[in-house]
Amino acid sequence: MMKTSSKMLFMMMTIISTIIVISSSNWLNMWMGMEINLMSFIPLTFKSKNNFLSQSSMMYFLIQSMASTIFIIIILMYKYMFINMNNTSIMKIIIMITMMMKMGMPPLHMWFPEMMSKISWNMCVMLMTWQKIAPMYILSLIMENNKLMMMMIMLSTIMGAILGLNHTSIRKIMAYSSINHVGWMMAAAMINKKLWMMYMMLYSLMIIPMCMNLSKYNIMYINQFNIKSLSMTEKLSFMIMMMSMGGMPPFLGFMPKWMTIEYMIISNEMMMLTVMMLSSLITLSYYMRMISSINMMMSNSQKWVILNKTNKMSTTNMLYINMMFPLFMLLMNFM
Repeated sequence: MMKTSSKMLFMMMTIISTIIVISSSNWLNMWMGMEINLMSFIPLTFKSKNNFLSQSSMMYFLIQSMASTIFIIIILMYKYMFINMNNTSIMKIIIMITMMMKMGMPPLHMWFPEMMSKISWNMCVMLMTWQKIAPMYILSLIMENNKLMMMMIMLSTIMGAILGLNHTSIRKIMAYSSINHVGWMMAAAMINKKLWMMYMMLYSLMIIPMCMNLSKYNIMYINQFNIKSLSMTEKLSFMIMMMSMGGMPPFLGFMPKWMTIEYMIISNEMMMLTVMMLSSLITLSYYMRMISSINMMMSNSQKWVILNKTNKMSTTNMLYINMMFPLFMLLMNFM
């Protein structure tokens, strides 16, 4: 078990390394930041002496190292062979593929759900949010509005939606949902370089309370909702979080998609938008499957019980975030 001081050190290194990437104007510094991030994140995944966890950490290390190796080779070619990055589309495509590999996007995504199923809920949050910021930032720098980029975005949203239908593991479902959301972020970055940052911020606000509650009740699979004895308040909390994750209005999860849809309509990207919206309906369907499982469960008490102080505060905060924040955004839109 890692000591608290060591855990804090590695956590700080993970945060600082991402800041190095997004504040750098030099490709080599960006590569260095991602390597520090890799070396500091892997120790955080070790919570016990578990062979499966060791295998998943090694798999994560190999995938990230492979992508980083390709990335540094391209940088060195650009630096010492005097190749103009702006005029070399093939080099941009290679960098784009390496960043997509780092984020676990199709067709290089198979490691991501497996990794998600082995690590703790806290590390799942890190992997779905913070660990995607650095590659997504680099991707936004070189991204162009072309047919290849549109195909990769549509592939990400479609595969993230369809592949999640066959699973009962909540971690894997959320992994494929994350792949779908990254597709939306890429579409946002392609149209507006700052829009994807707003999307990531709102996505993080959704994912953190969801994973905290799943960790608190130790829920790993959909059928465990039938076993757990939850009050009506706790059921409502889970249902609101899942509807928000599925992107149902007027909850928080709809807001980043709404902003992206507006920009895509202005840019006249109607075909890609149609595919993305249909894929979002599929992702909503497997969150609705979880909601139906919650509604069907037989608990000992169906009352709106008074929770203890900690549970009450976390539930109230979650309700405010998922319901009041969208209303605030609506008011700001009309002002």
